[in-house]
Amino acid sequence: MNDRKQINAKRFFGLDFLRALSISLLLFSHSSWIYNSTGILGKLQDASGFLAVELFIVLSGFLIGGILYKQFLHENYSLKDAGLFVSRRLMRVLPSYYLVILILTLIYLFFGFSVSEVWKYPLMIQNFSSPIPAFFPESWSLPVKEMGYIFVVILLVMISKIFGKASKPIMFLFVILGLIAFTFLSKLYYDIHSTNLSMTSWSFDIRSVVIYRIDSVLIGVLFGYFYNNYAAFIMSKRKLFFALGILIFIVLFLCIMVFKLRLTNASWFWNILCLPLLSVAICMSIPFLLSWELPSKRIGNGITFICNIAYSIYLVHYSIVLFLLKYFIDTTDFGLWQLNIFAILYVSITVGLSYLFYNYFEKPINQFRAKNLKLNDK
Repeated sequence: MNDRKQINAKRFFGLDFLRALSISLLLFSHSSWIYNSTGILGKLQDASGFLAVELFIVLSGFLIGGILYKQFLHENYSLKDAGLFVSRRLMRVLPSYYLVILILTLIYLFFGFSVSEVWKYPLMIQNFSSPIPAFFPESWSLPVKEMGYIFVVILLVMISKIFGKASKPIMFLFVILGLIAFTFLSKLYYDIHSTNLSMTSWSFDIRSVVIYRIDSVLIGVLFGYFYNNYAAFIMSKRKLFFALGILIFIVLFLCIMVFKLRLTNASWFWNILCLPLLSVAICMSIPFLLSWELPSKRIGNGITFICNIAYSIYLVHYSIVLFLLKYFIDTTDFGLWQLNIFAILYVSITVGLSYLFYNYFEKPINQFRAKNLKLNDK
């Protein structure tokens, strides 16, 4: 593999760029708490946070889905194999996640906040079928991803036992499409019975709830399946796929900004179609990104640095760093230049703390995991 196409042998520059963009958009979005942004800037921050998490979810589905598909295809798939995959995957996300939960619990106890629902977080059921509690609200996307993978491996084991002689690619495809259909029906049921007309409530009630959102990660998994089976064709048509993705983005933009589809006049658009279409649009950009060449070693190193600490940034940037800064520093009467300094301080502390968190906690655990469990995923 040409080293200009990848930062290293196992990392595509384009996908790492997408990951770095995602975490940057997330930081930009949550800076709205600093500036109390309204108007166009506020809408841009809302949109950036919305897009950032969707990018994370779909990209993870594509990468992990490819690994899961290859394992299912080339091994005598059993409950042991499924358990090993789940343990490897959870070993990637849980140690840092648990440490942050512990730190946040201590912070909440110190300030006298309720921790009555913290017990749900280690089990990743805090937003399984209902809105996420106020504790660690930005963590909602982790259960969406991890529960999606767990559902897949459970069903793969079951279907391989029942239909042991059937084609494995077909069984895999059946499981993924079946789960996507289940999510679609769940959202259809919600749309029929919901009277919600608030976008804020929509964000908590459906956008951030596992049973309504696993289709996004599964759309990524599905695209990973097609890529593994038809890589040559997909890469040969990457510009066409990219153009199709842009077209879907434009259609979504027109529906929201020009045709003004809202919960009040088109609940079906928001509750059923918007998020899956966005996931498909993101998938359409992946082949084009896979072909991106590394422009320079310096840029590659910078992107790699951001990617390495991205998970740590995700965990600490909001409920720990920004909350504590806002609590101890009153920005109510700050002028613009003071808010800018505060924002720079926020980003600097977040990056510095994430760097330490990654190097002295996350990285050693990942090295142990890679050595003992031998799985390389994102």
